[in-house]
Amino acid sequence: MIRKAGSPVRTLAVFGLAVALAPSGAARGQTQGPSSLGFKKRFVIEVRNPGPEPLESQPVVLGVEAIRAFAPDFNSFNYAIFDESGGGYRLVVSQADDLNGDRLHDEIVLLRSLPPASTTRLACYYSPKGSFQLMTSAPKANARLLGGPAGSVLAGWESTLTAFKFVDGRVETYGKLYPGLILNKNLANDTRLQEWGMDTLAGRGSLGLGGLTVWTGGAAVPLASAGAGGDRDIRRTVLAAGPLRGLVRVEYAARPGTAAGGATVLFSAYADNVFSREDILPATKAGRPTAYGVCVQKLAGEEVAFDKARGFLSAWGNGAEGVGEVGLAVVFIPSELAGLDEAGPARTVKLTAAPGKTLTVWTVGGWGRGLVTATAPAAKNWARYAAGLALKLRAAVEVRFKPE
Repeated sequence: MIRKAGSPVRTLAVFGLAVALAPSGAARGQTQGPSSLGFKKRFVIEVRNPGPEPLESQPVVLGVEAIRAFAPDFNSFNYAIFDESGGGYRLVVSQADDLNGDRLHDEIVLLRSLPPASTTRLACYYSPKGSFQLMTSAPKANARLLGGPAGSVLAGWESTLTAFKFVDGRVETYGKLYPGLILNKNLANDTRLQEWGMDTLAGRGSLGLGGLTVWTGGAAVPLASAGAGGDRDIRRTVLAAGPLRGLVRVEYAARPGTAAGGATVLFSAYADNVFSREDILPATKAGRPTAYGVCVQKLAGEEVAFDKARGFLSAWGNGAEGVGEVGLAVVFIPSELAGLDEAGPARTVKLTAAPGKTLTVWTVGGWGRGLVTATAPAAKNWARYAAGLALKLRAAVEVRFKPE
């Protein structure tokens, strides 16, 4: 059963990111478990890391539809996930998100550190009816619409480690000096050094780090509004503002009067992670595969590494005046690579698109003075960092649901 809009919600405040349910009735040898919170049913979630690399703070996304295929009466408004290891119950903070605006949840997000070649077992407790919400006091991700000049299309998404800004189709990165969320601050002077950091990729001339182009008839057309040199309508919507994922949907309309398609893109940042994830659903017509490009702005004095097999492009060089050295990287799926276009002010990683197929890339911004950075020799170590991140981001994590 799904809670209707306006129904009351039972709320339990949990301070911090975990809570242990204390043993009770020790004389009787009993332990107070999640059932004491009113949950009626339980199933097991297995998260498997089959690879040889440890995955720290790995985002795990559970499809609500997939859960209901296993447990048809699962209620995403009345559930909680626990780690039951060590004889106790520790809350695993999760976030349920509505991606299509129908006021029903589509995905549940959690984060786990997964050892190599391991299987992590979690327990999901739920009740088919009612509503129950475990609140946490320390959000680690955020997203919001940003203000700007009339006609501009702006939005931001962040984790405590990094932040990104969408400006009319261009994507810029914020460098942070220490962990924390900044999007609720006054960012009017973000191109100048603030106490928290600054915009490290401000300016015009390219689509920044993660801005998109589409190829039609051999020509690259920017997915951008007039403010970034394009001529199409763009809509943006905040779908989630934490505590674990900040998520913005951007809808690029097709270019007026041409065959150039648009796209719908989900830009997201996850708690305790440094990347922006882009899920790109191209607006291509049936039987007409094309290519979409992910831009990486060129830097003065840069050193570039491009590895087709390992699926990354990295660059380390000088940013705008007053910024200092910056690092940029994009991670992609090698089988989707269609080439690299180096013409103009940005390198563009071209990806083959087909109708109904979602393309996924990840972008990372570093700063020589900031929290996310590289030690000397910076360019080589930034490339090594991007290569390691590519292994983590493309790891084939498996999720299974099992009975109690």
